[in-house]
Amino acid sequence: MGIRKVLAGALAAGLTAVTVACGGGGGGGGGADGGPVTIRFSWWGSDQRAKITNEAVRLFMKKNPGIKVVTGTAIYDAYFQKLATETAGGNAPDVMQMSDRHLREYADRDALLDLAPHAGKEVRTADLKKEVMGLGTLGDKIYGLPLGQTSVVMVYDPVLWKKSGAAEPKPGWTWDDYFEAARRISDGTGRKVYGAGDFGGIESWFKIWLSQQGKGLYTADGKLGYTERDVVAWWEMATRFRKAGASTPGEITAVNPAGSPLARKLSASEFQPDSTIAPDAWKGYDNDYALAPLPRVGTDSGLYAEPPMLLSVNAKSRQKAAALKLTDFIVNDPEAAAILGMARGLPANRTNRLAIAPTVTGAWKQVYDYQELIADEVKLGPPAPPRGAGTLFSLFDKYYQDVMYDKATPADTARRYYAEAQQVLAG
Repeated sequence: MGIRKVLAGALAAGLTAVTVACGGGGGGGGGADGGPVTIRFSWWGSDQRAKITNEAVRLFMKKNPGIKVVTGTAIYDAYFQKLATETAGGNAPDVMQMSDRHLREYADRDALLDLAPHAGKEVRTADLKKEVMGLGTLGDKIYGLPLGQTSVVMVYDPVLWKKSGAAEPKPGWTWDDYFEAARRISDGTGRKVYGAGDFGGIESWFKIWLSQQGKGLYTADGKLGYTERDVVAWWEMATRFRKAGASTPGEITAVNPAGSPLARKLSASEFQPDSTIAPDAWKGYDNDYALAPLPRVGTDSGLYAEPPMLLSVNAKSRQKAAALKLTDFIVNDPEAAAILGMARGLPANRTNRLAIAPTVTGAWKQVYDYQELIADEVKLGPPAPPRGAGTLFSLFDKYYQDVMYDKATPADTARRYYAEAQQVLAG
């Protein structure tokens, strides 16, 4: 899952392209001329994710000297802009990290290889957690394998919360509890630090709030799973926070190269996918932050067990065998899992998950413990969203900007957003 640029402190990474040199060792097949075949592997994410993924790729090539892998990484938006261009030009990477919001779009364009005929053969799937397989599946076809399991988490500064006298966030706390705690922090610091980062424009957080009420972003037949009134209520709640000074004003919430308001120590909490809680996240905090479940509407946590991203193979790859071999390695190899750790959430492979448990420390240990805390409450992830979901993700934030800067009311903005969202899904 890719989140709005306001989360840049956790997701930022410059657009780069890295060619990983071929090493020696184990098996693998070569090209027709006896030399190594070359495949491309691309993903989005942080510098830390790039570092360890390239390390895993080097191990893959050491085990498979007949395959050379050229890697590339970018921030989320730039990644999909480039991928769209490459796909249109017939030059997409052989192996690519895929978002659930874009999967159906690329599958419908016949850009992704159906992995179902290869499941249990070139690509092992028996040990993958069934809960996280749904987002990569359309009918009886598999277009993406889960790279991990993630849920949404609230990251907060426990020192500042305690100093301000705010009640500690615990499982079962409510949005009203959050409002009171955030306002107390803002007031206690003279609004030098706000209690919460403005959450109103992020569709991913709206999705959890809907789930807490038994709703979803989409219906089974690909229509909107919520009403215009739901959008109004969500944006009215976010406005209540902002107007009371409990959450960051627009000029602080807005994109900043230095990172999110929490990363810049201008807010004391924000929501994140727990797969972004990497060792290099929020360096200014020296990992002195805590994790808690999101506040809830009723008794339902609303949290899903979902893959933060998927791994797909280019349907038009000229080196499908090598691409499938790399895919299986990244998803299932225990040595790769030891290197990758929890950079993309808990490993989707159950054996690898248990194997790395004793070794995780620091930020990843916090995420592991958080997943254990919510294990009995997370729901099975929904199926792959309809075509156009990627557009709606951006559209939701675009319209919220009018609310965030008080250019329009939540009701008026929601009316315009909802009408356009329906048009997008209608195609």
